[in-house]
Amino acid sequence: MTSNTDRYTFLPGGGADYPTIVSGDGVFLVADDGRRILDAAGGAIVGNIGWGRTEVAEAAAAVMPMGYVVPLWPTPSRLALRDELVEHWLPDGFNHVFFTSGGSESTDSALRLARAYQLGKGRADRWKVIGRHPSYHGMTTGTMAAASHLARQKGYEPLLLPFPKVPWDDPEQVLKVIEQEDPATIAGFIVEPITGAAGACLTASDEYWQVVTDACREHDILLIADEVMTGYGRTGLKFGHQHFPLVPDVIVGGKGLGGGYVPLGAVAARDEVVDTLRGSGFMYFTFTGNDAACAAGAKVLEIMRREQLVQRAATQGAALGQRLRDEFGEHPAVVDIRGRGMFYGLELRCNRDAVVQAAMDRDMWVYPAGSGPVADAVMVAPPFIITDSEIDLLVTTLRASLDAVYS
Repeated sequence: MTSNTDRYTFLPGGGADYPTIVSGDGVFLVADDGRRILDAAGGAIVGNIGWGRTEVAEAAAAVMPMGYVVPLWPTPSRLALRDELVEHWLPDGFNHVFFTSGGSESTDSALRLARAYQLGKGRADRWKVIGRHPSYHGMTTGTMAAASHLARQKGYEPLLLPFPKVPWDDPEQVLKVIEQEDPATIAGFIVEPITGAAGACLTASDEYWQVVTDACREHDILLIADEVMTGYGRTGLKFGHQHFPLVPDVIVGGKGLGGGYVPLGAVAARDEVVDTLRGSGFMYFTFTGNDAACAAGAKVLEIMRREQLVQRAATQGAALGQRLRDEFGEHPAVVDIRGRGMFYGLELRCNRDAVVQAAMDRDMWVYPAGSGPVADAVMVAPPFIITDSEIDLLVTTLRASLDAVYS
């Protein structure tokens, strides 16, 4: 008999027979056989507000009868989401927002924006976007080229532009690479404030971020903060870059913006950057500003503010981090535990996929991570609403999973 996994997946022989999920409840996903799976990673670091929020569905349903609207035309939902972001979330001076259908579209748009900005200033030779090693920014050919995630780039190298890379933690190399490449050829510099899927919460020093910020300002290189994972409260502040002396020109968002309920992303830029783009014809997507997605996203952010979930991510996240350190600080399978807020990575001495499967065998999902210097890791990033008892269950289940693999 053909399994649901085989019926659904694009590629045959995908391996594990994944559960068919029929509903969500708080920090749990519910399968068609009744299993309640603890979502210890918010899906793919997406589910900030938790699952089963019917008011988000109601907000989207209320505007769906209107159907498709040309992306450039305002609608109440588009205006409401823009105002929510500008008035309550984005730093001062970020009054312009471009909507997309997710993180990959957002980061790819930011790469185009960097090029368009330099062209607007009459600098046709500026096309390179510096990335960091390791990093991950999405699955378009542009974002794959700007990133450094070896497994996800493998085999596609001939399609990728030769964008330069700098180490994730070496400020001297940042300056050296900019000089070697020639600032007159560099359009942008894209960074994750805390490295997500590629590094399992690798965190550079304040000195590093100050050097990056200063160098970009000196050479008028557009500094792009990829906040797809770290944005919208995940690290205990509204945006991850706010923990550091990192001052971006462009902020890229996705994942938590829609809370996992709708495909939604956003690119926000400083007013001076957008002024340079006037008349550039910066192209939108067919579903830029999808009305139902905007309505749902605005409701997600309203819930975040109403329930003070950013603050909860900070306080309950600190409790989660302490439990992880207490339980795994001396565990022989664990190299390091790092992160903040509701965003933690455990670097491992064993196979990450085996740990993920062992956790699934115990009805819990954790996110596999790692590339380059971080060979194997898992990420723990549950919805912000997780309770103390659910944190205990998470840690206990992860301990049993690690013990089963590393024995």
